[in-house]
Order: sequence, then C-alpha cells, then structure tokens
Amino acid sequence: MKRSLDLAAIVLSALLLLAFAVLSIRGMTAPELASARFGAEVTDPAGALFYRVYLSRNFVIAIAGAIFLVSRQWTPLAILVTVTVALPIFDMSVLSLGGVTPPVFHPIALALIAVTAALLWRRAAATGKETS
Repeated sequence: MKRSLDLAAIVLSALLLLAFAVLSIRGMTAPELASARFGAEVTDPAGALFYRVYLSRNFVIAIAGAIFLVSRQWTPLAILVTVTVALPIFDMSVLSLGGVTPPVFHPIALALIAVTAALLWRRAAATGKETS
C-alpha cells in the first residue's frame, strides 16, 4: 500500500505539472481561445496580455514543480502543490463575483491538486523518517 501511495504521488504530480505546462503554453500562444475556455473571454490586447501574464505564473509553477519532482525534493514540492490549491479557489471566486459560472474543470482541478498535495505530504513525511 505504501508503495502504491508513493507511486500515486509521483504520477499525479507529474500529470498535474504536465497539464499546467501544456495549458500555460497553449494559452500564452492563443490567449483569446484559452480565455474563452476559462470562462471569461478576452477580446482586446490588454486582456490578452493579462491572460498571458496569468498563464506565465502557472508555467513558472509547473517548471519549479518539475525541478522539485525530478530532484526528489518532496517537501518543497508538497509546499508548492499545497499553495497551488488556492489557485482554483481564487479563480472560481473571481469568476463568480464577476457573474460568470466557473467551468467544471475548476472544482475537478481543486480536488486533484488537494489529493496530490496530501499524497506528497505523506511522501515527504515518509522520506523524513527514512533519513532520521
């Protein structure tokens, strides 16, 4: 069971980071199309620039997470993923306050990120016990 949970933490982390990177790159190249899927379509250059900046943040998170994952730094990765839980919550809140129904992928992303964070904290704790 322990081995399965460790593998799940690694696989979910990799998939999550890959999704963040792919969606970020795709959105930075075509912000108008990506923003429509997000729930708040941008049509002007200022909106497209803001959306690119927003996705650049996600891309940096994905790159930092990939570095932690490849170097097997479980605690920093757990911290990064835990903090990332706030992103879909914030996005859903902003969209709702703006009168836009958040896309269904936001709650799914929230659940996936939260589960991944929990598994990573378990992995980090187990690694800490091995080195003690």
